[in-house]
Amino acid sequence: MIGNAERIWLMLIGLTLVGIFFAETGQAGWLLTMTVVTLIIVKGGLVIDFYMDMRSANQRIRNILRFFIIVIPVLVILIHAWGDEVQRLTSVF
Repeated sequence: MIGNAERIWLMLIGLTLVGIFFAETGQAGWLLTMTVVTLIIVKGGLVIDFYMDMRSANQRIRNILRFFIIVIPVLVILIHAWGDEVQRLTSVF
């Protein structure tokens, strides 16, 4: 019998395989970026809610973790949109 933890784990593996499939296409662009952003949000939410068991935790702690699920995808989008400028600003040479 498959329990809830195993179902979530299989979903995470499946989503990882979807990410690998898109990454291996070699088609860097907005479709890939938005796929990565979606995967970050979905997988992050699953990990926070089920593996970290934050569904029953203090709401402030849960909100802080959920904040990271928003910040990281926004950073991915910004890097995709303005990658050259970010590279120039963060380069030592």
